[in-house]
Amino acid sequence: MSTQALKGDKTIQGLSTYTDSIRITHADLTTASSSQTLTLAVKAGQQVRAAAYKLHTAFSGGSLSSFVIDVGDGSDVDGYIDNADVFTGAGSFGPASIGRAGKVYASNDDIDIKFTGNANVNTATAGDIEIFFNIFDIDSIAGRQVS
Repeated sequence: MSTQALKGDKTIQGLSTYTDSIRITHADLTTASSSQTLTLAVKAGQQVRAAAYKLHTAFSGGSLSSFVIDVGDGSDVDGYIDNADVFTGAGSFGPASIGRAGKVYASNDDIDIKFTGNANVNTATAGDIEIFFNIFDIDSIAGRQVS
């Protein structure tokens, strides 16, 4: 397979891999409520092209008997990952289906990672998930001229 070098010494293969990840454990969930949203900043001109997760340890403890995550943003709260069960560990990898195909952000924004349980999320005594993103900075190759 051939590769094409892009401005900033990027390759086609490099653009198709996950570029960012965030790892969240039960200790990060501090809200005495049935849901808590954590965020990952996205800059204007960036395109989120894909999202996936690896559940290292299922979330459990306290009075929890169900626990799910949604990953999206203010305009689509579950646009990247929808209602993924992270309590039973049924799917150690996900999402099971493809969500949004990609979104270019016109202004600075946040990716929202919402945890929801049947009891207060801060009662979890176990849980560890890593969420991966393919984020491409359009400005890194913008400005080319046709010759």
